[in-house]
Amino acid sequence: MRDPQIRRGGAVAQLTPFLTALIFWAVMRPGTFTTAFAMRWSWAGVGIGVSAVAVISAAQLIAGLTVGEWQVRPLEMIVPAVIAVVPFLVLQSVFAIGEELGWRGWLATRTARYPFSVAATVSAVAWAFWHLPAVPLIVVDGDWQRAAAYLLAIMSWAPFLLALRQLLGSVWAAVVAHGALNSIRVFFTQSVASSSSVSWPVEAIGWVAWLGAAVLLVHVARRQGPPLAGAR
Repeated sequence: MRDPQIRRGGAVAQLTPFLTALIFWAVMRPGTFTTAFAMRWSWAGVGIGVSAVAVISAAQLIAGLTVGEWQVRPLEMIVPAVIAVVPFLVLQSVFAIGEELGWRGWLATRTARYPFSVAATVSAVAWAFWHLPAVPLIVVDGDWQRAAAYLLAIMSWAPFLLALRQLLGSVWAAVVAHGALNSIRVFFTQSVASSSSVSWPVEAIGWVAWLGAAVLLVHVARRQGPPLAGAR
């Protein structure tokens, strides 16, 4: 199971948003370091996040195969990937802790007073900008389309992860959903199928689906009221 984010050695890099957040906490709100870890666990949030990743990724797989732009890999390559999905989910969730405590933790609290559309845009742009150093590792033989698709996909995930955090008041749900993006999504879109070039229709399906899922979660959060949406 391969992915640009895995290839770049993200275990250390993924800690930088959280470490930066700790510095801001220390300067702006001394004594509040523990707030980064105090957000409660939510099995409902984990279930929603993992299910969304699986459903949307499977839909993209089916679309890619249907239009003929993706091809199914040999069975001997798929079977080991099936076995590796759960271990990779756990591993990638651990790696995602640093990023999510920064982006959907500290940054989410800093932008909570703004409308969701504004907070989500800030989150998406900041997250994509932070991933720019990975672009040279993605571009092969001048194929900038893959880099563009990579950054646009990241920007489409950000609103969903933020909405998930707001709905359940749990950054840990976003952590596991992030881990699922780097494991379950990679399984469907890279381990089961392969493609020689970027399929923009398939990419667009993902963008629309993720933004739609974010809007749905925001709607549910608003109906349930401040207790969940305003939880830490």
